[in-house]
Amino acid sequence: MRLPQAQGPRSIELKMTPMIDVVFLLLVFFVWTSSFDLPEFDLQASIARPPVGGLESDELNEEIEEFDEIVIQLNQVEGQLIIYMNDEMVSSIDSLTEKLQSVLSLGIQPPVIIDPSDTVTVGNAVKVYDVARQAGSDRVLFAARAD
Repeated sequence: MRLPQAQGPRSIELKMTPMIDVVFLLLVFFVWTSSFDLPEFDLQASIARPPVGGLESDELNEEIEEFDEIVIQLNQVEGQLIIYMNDEMVSSIDSLTEKLQSVLSLGIQPPVIIDPSDTVTVGNAVKVYDVARQAGSDRVLFAARAD
């Protein structure tokens, strides 16, 4: 007859490889699902706090608030390009460049939205896009119609 042997305390073995695999898979999942794109819209200027100290001129605040976005409307009549910048007629592309540079020299970067009508050629729309980029605008967008 065989006597039962007393067994000592058994050591519990913790396997690390499956745990490392699960942590790695979670890391890969969160990296793949995160978004590295810039936000599509910025906060409105009315939410931003006014600067503390320094110049507190109302004229400067009014000038900056006017340019939350710059809308350039393009129309072409009888081969002549007609340009409106924020509902104000601009005589030529050179004066459009000067106006854009003066706004962008304030240190703000409002989005420039180009809104061509159906009669405007692609070449003229691209020319205005290039002018806006050369003036120093980082965000130049084209308006889309809901037709």
